[in-house]
Amino acid sequence: MQTLLRYVFLSLTLLIGMAEKVLANEVNDRIEEFTLDMSSGRLDMIGDIRFGATQFVARLYALREYEAIWLEGDHREDLLNELVDAERHGFRQEDFKVDRLAELYAVSRSGDAAALARFDIAATEVAARLLQHIYYGKVDPKLFDANWNFERAFAPGDPAKLVNQYLDVASLSALVDDIEILHPAYLRLQEALALYRAIAAQGGWHKVPEDSVLRPGEENPVIPVLKQRLRITGDFPGQLDGSRAYDDVLTEAVKGFQARHGLEADGVIGPRTFRALNRTVDERVDQLRASLERARWLFRDLDSDYVFVNIGGPETYFVQNGEMVWKTRSIVGQAYRQTPVFREDIQYIDFNPTWTVPVSIFQRDKLPLIRRDSNYLSRGNYTVLNSDGRPINPTSVNWNGSPNVSLRQEPGPKNALGQVKFMFPNAYSVYLHDTDNRSLFDRNERNLSSGCVRIENPFELADLLMKSDPDWSAAGREAILASGKTTRINLPEPVPVLLTYFTAWMDETGQVQFREDLYERDAKVISALNSTPEG
Repeated sequence: MQTLLRYVFLSLTLLIGMAEKVLANEVNDRIEEFTLDMSSGRLDMIGDIRFGATQFVARLYALREYEAIWLEGDHREDLLNELVDAERHGFRQEDFKVDRLAELYAVSRSGDAAALARFDIAATEVAARLLQHIYYGKVDPKLFDANWNFERAFAPGDPAKLVNQYLDVASLSALVDDIEILHPAYLRLQEALALYRAIAAQGGWHKVPEDSVLRPGEENPVIPVLKQRLRITGDFPGQLDGSRAYDDVLTEAVKGFQARHGLEADGVIGPRTFRALNRTVDERVDQLRASLERARWLFRDLDSDYVFVNIGGPETYFVQNGEMVWKTRSIVGQAYRQTPVFREDIQYIDFNPTWTVPVSIFQRDKLPLIRRDSNYLSRGNYTVLNSDGRPINPTSVNWNGSPNVSLRQEPGPKNALGQVKFMFPNAYSVYLHDTDNRSLFDRNERNLSSGCVRIENPFELADLLMKSDPDWSAAGREAILASGKTTRINLPEPVPVLLTYFTAWMDETGQVQFREDLYERDAKVISALNSTPEG
């Protein structure tokens, strides 16, 4: 009897194995048919999931001899886990049509070979979309800026072959781990996003009534609401009681909130502070998502040394050997004279620079001043140049007309560029430089220039850029400055400078920083991130 049972069991096992093999072969045949239809254009979507990586999908299945990928439990679980985990990067489930993929999987449970093949191919398309979003970002930055000139790092070799190797010897999760950006600023942004998403899950915060300006030392019925609002974001450490007093503890909390929102930290709550307080948690989440997307455009395969300007901050950093070693406050362009976003190489430094006034500034700013004040040019140490670039007497110019002249401000304490500028020739005539008015750095809101970037401690940056030159010294720099002569010093090696725009980030101390979007650039990025793919 036992022998008979063994025989029956073995026969059933063989029959089941043969049936599974037959079904697997049928699934493979359907996958091959569907991929041929994809490549020919006869099939452009499955289950409302439109193909965007047709060549990759077809190539991957060809490498695998059209064997299904995601019907195997471990791979399928990996994909599901990574799609859920994609929220860490600021993506949404809708980006990957997770609900449609789940429907296709439910249909495939019937065991129909065509349904199994359709699910598998759709899952491969979704996996390709996930990998592309993590590696490159969801949105092409050139959609917002036709002059975008940052290099985009491309994955080396054959992407399909790489993915196939990971699927064979490791997993999709291992591949995702290997291509994720590990830049500290990116990881801090992920931490900030998780924090604000947790706040959103708890219901966010209530709006603080804006009926009147709130000042330290006063009493106001709004104070309990204000305390609760600040407690939710970790800005207020005091007691949540019914007191209406704007006391010292609350004052310090408000100043801290103002500082991390780029506002004048005086404790007085007026229109700008109310605006920052009453931005919704969803708005803050979207700002962080926009910053993560921008980071994906920028933070892959960076040079070991570079200067990084955050126009939205505004601050300037120097990164050496991959570590931030220096930062300083900066002044950037006003909303109507925006500092552009681009990348170039700093090639040389000019000490005691002259300043040739750009035509737009000459016509819009300088000409009216000259017409009102006949001593303006001499007081500012300006030289007037004719159309050939030769100095001429200012009195020979009809300033009330449309003079075909230009202005050059000579070196000295009144020069708008200060005592040093860092040159990276570019189409915008923008550079980093010193200033003759250092008091402006004390403002929290520093969008004040005509487009160039003023930096607070320029000589520190000069010494860092020249550090590898054995002949460079602080004493030598001071001697150049004391000479009063314009002197050009070439860098030992060109150093990249990245002019970027971030309105949300987490700083090195763990403080989440937000700024108003003065250039009105966030909305377009957020809209693109929130757009639902066609398929």
